Amino acid sequence: MEEDLVDRFVADVKRLRPDIDPRLKAVSARLLHLSDLVQRYYSGISERFDVSLSGLAVMTALARGAPRELTLTEINRDILVTSGGITFVVSQLEKQGLLTRRPHPNDGRAVLIRLTSRGRRLADRLIEAVATADAAAFAHLGEADRRTTERLLRRVQTGIESAMTSDQSMQRASERHH
Repeated sequence: MEEDLVDRFVADVKRLRPDIDPRLKAVSARLLHLSDLVQRYYSGISERFDVSLSGLAVMTALARGAPRELTLTEINRDILVTSGGITFVVSQLEKQGLLTRRPHPNDGRAVLIRLTSRGRRLADRLIEAVATADAAAFAHLGEADRRTTERLLRRVQTGIESAMTSDQSMQRASERHH
């Protein structure tokens, strides 16, 4: 396999900091690079439909929740990408006529959001476009490789989430002692 950006980065880290495990650095650097690639890949797809990547996430969350209306909190919980400024994204989609908001009948602070009929049609097209893109991106992997990749990525995700939880606990404990 040809050397790439991540290989060069790891070689530099190895040269500059021999005390750092290059295998761990290779995994984390490759994940960071893949994260950037995935964001750019799916942003390109969503932008063809005049929707941001965050807009795609919001619309697919609403499509998955349909016919039930969702609150901003529920949407934020159900999207696969981080969406700081979800209120802004929802406002943009509303201006495009893709969703509507109405006051929550039981919670004066919340609003209920749903796709318009135009929004449902676009969400279906977006979901189809992403599925087609997924098939193209992973066509070089056989079924066994896809299963193995998904299993390993799930384990990596679990490890990172665990490390984040542990790190947050240590930060809170440190703040209490200062």
